[in-house]
Amino acid sequence: MENKKNIEQNFNEVEKIIEAMQKEDVTLDESFKLYNQGLKIIKDCNQQIETIEKQIKIINEEAQQNV
Repeated sequence: MENKKNIEQNFNEVEKIIEAMQKEDVTLDESFKLYNQGLKIIKDCNQQIETIEKQIKIINEEAQQNV
């Protein structure tokens, strides 16, 4: 099973990808590969954020029931 990185690790990786894309010697092909890799990481981040939002909603609903 693949170990998922946490959001902070993913954000750091996206920053590295952006830095790599900004280098003058990066080829168009490399740039496309980096861009695609970044999109996959951002998609993973969005899924993690959605999961966290759902968990927060459940916690808030349970807290309201206990008030």
